Amino acid sequence: RPRPMPGAMTQPSLRGPRVQLEPLLDADLEPLGTLLAQPGVHRWWGDPSPSALRVALLDASDTLSWSVRVHDELAGAASAFDAGWPPGSTVGLVIALGDAWQDRGLGPEALSLLVAHYVGRGVHRFSVDPVAENTRAIHAYESCGFRPIGVLRQYDPDPAGGWRDCLLMDLLAGEFVDRSGG
Repeated sequence: RPRPMPGAMTQPSLRGPRVQLEPLLDADLEPLGTLLAQPGVHRWWGDPSPSALRVALLDASDTLSWSVRVHDELAGAASAFDAGWPPGSTVGLVIALGDAWQDRGLGPEALSLLVAHYVGRGVHRFSVDPVAENTRAIHAYESCGFRPIGVLRQYDPDPAGGWRDCLLMDLLAGEFVDRSGG
């Protein structure tokens, strides 16, 4: 049975072998903005200013955000938000890691921690929608079991102007294999 999502629950810290997810704090916004302004992230993310991050990650209703930490060092952020009907049945996920933290399997580990957390609370489906050209993100999501289900045409505003297509991907709770090691 679907459960209230996600703001109705206490936000826990989540730990894997290399990655720790801690509730995102105001104090994380400025250093997070520095990470999100890096070339390998900014073209996918958009405005990395603390005020924009506050709106997107801390003030958005039905959204919980975590700092992604490796050995207590800020590596990025991840968010979970209600994305379906009935409420609490589908969780949308977003993750961004700074350039130095990419291509090391840390993103899939963090995503697995989040998926395992929400599967344990009765969530049925997970969705992500990376920019269709972001092959690094798509590969990371596929390594967690997400499958492409369609293209969202002109869905994401491009920081350089115009609109970009996104690839809608999903993962059903029954298909999830926990690879987080947590």
